[in-house]
Amino acid sequence: MPTVLITGANRGLGLEFVQQYVADGWSIIAFCRDPAKATELNAEAAKNDGRITVDALDVTDFAAIDTAAAKYAGRPVDVLINNAGIIGPVRGDIARQSFGTMDYDAWDRVLRTNTQAPFKVTEAFFDNVMQGEQKKVAVISSTVGSNVEMQAPVFAYAAAKAGVTKTFTTLAAVLRDKGVTVMVFCPGHVKTDMGGEGAGVERVDSIAGMRTLIANWTLEESGQFKRYNSETVAF
Repeated sequence: MPTVLITGANRGLGLEFVQQYVADGWSIIAFCRDPAKATELNAEAAKNDGRITVDALDVTDFAAIDTAAAKYAGRPVDVLINNAGIIGPVRGDIARQSFGTMDYDAWDRVLRTNTQAPFKVTEAFFDNVMQGEQKKVAVISSTVGSNVEMQAPVFAYAAAKAGVTKTFTTLAAVLRDKGVTVMVFCPGHVKTDMGGEGAGVERVDSIAGMRTLIANWTLEESGQFKRYNSETVAF
């Protein structure tokens, strides 16, 4: 059976990826920061005959990423989904990523989590991807990082998402000769803890759309930036 590796798999988009892939018969490596608190993820694992492996990984801890990669050395990964991410200070705390009141430590955390960590995870698990049949790498970005579609002044988050989009579209060109397809996604404004209840996209629809794209995306399309509904995002 094919294998998908998902970071940030304990809630929101990551948990929905797990639920949909396992329903389709995939084997899943599900990483999250604290498996002991991942109640819904553990429940999915318990009822699915060992096809979901839940493991601890804080993607901001690069040494831990290397340790995890060593643990799973030799296990083929068909699809690697870099889903883990944070929005940083928002709502009542938005001043901490606004001009004039920026919290630079918070900005560092957002950049490390959203931009550097997906690149590091991809580096660390690249041998696993090369051993898989599909050889696909995906990252969750956002139109908030687009200079064309949005100018939301949430500086830390916007910079981090712009950075990860540029990083992975560039990576697509680097890895094309190795037969690896790189995909950049905007999941839409989804009803999750991050997106809030006022969001207009249901979690199940966002993930179903991205999974369809993952299944059909070809090497020739590698490096494109797509919304969950297959629209191209200008950036």
